[in-house]
Amino acid sequence: MVHNAYDSNQLVKVCPAKIESAGSWGCRLLFGCIDGSLRIYVPESMSRQNIPSDESDGSGIITEAYVLERTVVGFAKKAVMSMDVLHSRRLLLSLSDAITLHRLPEFEVVAYIGKTKGASLYAWDDKRGFLCVNKQKKLFIYRYDGSREFVEVKEFSVPDAVKSMAWCGDNLCLGIRREYVIMNTLTGAFFEVFPCGRSAPPLVVSLPSGELLLGKSPPA
Repeated sequence: MVHNAYDSNQLVKVCPAKIESAGSWGCRLLFGCIDGSLRIYVPESMSRQNIPSDESDGSGIITEAYVLERTVVGFAKKAVMSMDVLHSRRLLLSLSDAITLHRLPEFEVVAYIGKTKGASLYAWDDKRGFLCVNKQKKLFIYRYDGSREFVEVKEFSVPDAVKSMAWCGDNLCLGIRREYVIMNTLTGAFFEVFPCGRSAPPLVVSLPSGELLLGKSPPA
């Protein structure tokens, strides 16, 4: 018997630019595109209504067709490779040419970390306000001070480029090469977890429960 863990629903049929990253904000879908634009979609049934530009109504994603509500041209200088909506802080964290923090709903730039230019990925710890950024074979850890600044806390060297990562308390779970390792951010010590297999790159996903979902290829 086959068990389907997820149901698939097509919400957006066509986007004018290639989508590189996505996030949700209330009932809205936010798409970071290859041309540096941010495109905001709303449910078609609500497109003619005056939808509040916040999450005060408690609405979420609706499984129906979505239409373009707004395009923020020049949101980023390059392709928006990843993004996270920081719901409790009403902020949008994104990675393009560097890490940038925007305030919602105006998309005003709150902070820009110039040192992260050339970074490949990041992991955000919303509970503690900690941000880990991977740049080549370095990990940089920042603390958001709640205003307009990210304060650099620590810097670590890693044996190879990080393919995926997520926070787990004081630790970071890293997907490096074809395996997973845990790095203690207090001591910098590494602990091997298990290999991810040969047919797929490592994938680390942080779940709302605090658990981690790790991808692993089936045995040959």
